[in-house]
Amino acid sequence: MKAEKSIVFNIATVDFKWRQIRQLEGAVIDQHLIPYAMEELPEEVFKLALADFFPENFPEDADMEIFLHQFFLPWYLFNWIPDEDFGLKKFDPDKTIAQNYFTLYEHKLNSQEKRFFEAINQSYYSYYSVLEVELEKSLQVKDILLGTLHTLKEKQGTHHIKRGDIIFSRILTFEDQSIFIGMAPLTIPAGYQNGLIDFRKWLIEENDDASLTPKDLRNEFDIELFESFFDIVQSLFNNPGPILTNTDGNLIQFSKSYFKLKISPEEALNCLLPLTLEDDPEEFLQEAKRDKSGKIKRLEFSWLGKGNKKHKNWNNTILGHIVIEQGKLILETNSQERTERGQKLLKQYLGDSISFQNTLETPEQEMKSRPNRASRKDEESKKLLELPEVQEQLKAMAKAHWESWFDEPIPMLKDETPRQAAKTKEGRERLEALLLHYEHHDLRREREDDPFKADICYLRRELGLNS
Repeated sequence: MKAEKSIVFNIATVDFKWRQIRQLEGAVIDQHLIPYAMEELPEEVFKLALADFFPENFPEDADMEIFLHQFFLPWYLFNWIPDEDFGLKKFDPDKTIAQNYFTLYEHKLNSQEKRFFEAINQSYYSYYSVLEVELEKSLQVKDILLGTLHTLKEKQGTHHIKRGDIIFSRILTFEDQSIFIGMAPLTIPAGYQNGLIDFRKWLIEENDDASLTPKDLRNEFDIELFESFFDIVQSLFNNPGPILTNTDGNLIQFSKSYFKLKISPEEALNCLLPLTLEDDPEEFLQEAKRDKSGKIKRLEFSWLGKGNKKHKNWNNTILGHIVIEQGKLILETNSQERTERGQKLLKQYLGDSISFQNTLETPEQEMKSRPNRASRKDEESKKLLELPEVQEQLKAMAKAHWESWFDEPIPMLKDETPRQAAKTKEGRERLEALLLHYEHHDLRREREDDPFKADICYLRRELGLNS
């Protein structure tokens, strides 16, 4: 595992440097970039960026104002590539707003501000698992996608961030200090980490089986990272009562199937037009996203079927959603049956022009599929549990549970037993994530002496995770 160089500072010096970086961040954004973006760029630039950033299914209950100022704004200034020049003579559509400003007004920046621009242009978004929290001082985090360790100076965040939480953000390292910039305004529960390990494996496959680098995350997979994050946001906010079946009567199972595509998006659309129940592709072509040369970057459409088994008055049913990009096709469905049917149809219409890569359950399905073991106890049950003989019986049950736990397949370990998982690098990583999940779960237990509370030190020692 890679780690940042450990450096020890006098606390006063560290605090001064940390405040200095935060002040520098404020100066660059408030005094340079925002005035440039608001006064010199057309209003349509901001509107287009908003449309590119927020998905249509963004939860209504989410605090849009916090997302805008804390999360969207840094992305808009430092990450977003417009792909249009908006009629501006001195604007490069292939560069970020910050890079365009730097090209035009480098002479207005002092030496520290110039170095800040250089540093943030090298930063990237990733998922970070919190390993240690030192109140009002610092966080130690592990990059789930790259495996690197980082220690960040942090004060306010340490009051609500807990060990095991997952943060989606970029890290800026400047003058031996690391800070989060553009951190997503919510923490992701520890139970999502194994799903993110699966996501990392998929990214590596997309990267021609090469290990991921900061440059890959910054330049190649920026869109995929944000799409995965907003999938998680949706699953965290949109959690109504259980929906068991779709209108076909199939068990709900949200998934995305990924394919490599050997033909252009236009050719693929023409081949797949029967899935849209339309005869003319023009409407889909008009709505496609294009680069500055007019070449299609992305187009999407719903996969439709005639009629509906459950609702006889429906003319058609949305069976899935298809996204086509250069060299890539994604099929999104809400049941295993529709996934299998969609894959067969894609092969039927596209033949050798398409090759299957992988199918991943979306985070919302993964979390919905987990049973909720928590149960509400009425007063009578609580009194019963306080009886000494009942407590002894519970302790015996808990002891037997944890003794057998080591040799039982666990879904979060890809159905391996803890002992099996401890033998491989990936298995140990999944075990670490599982134990963090147990820690979080145990924080919600009503009794400190609950016999079923996981003895993390014992489990780690038995599995050899401390060495």
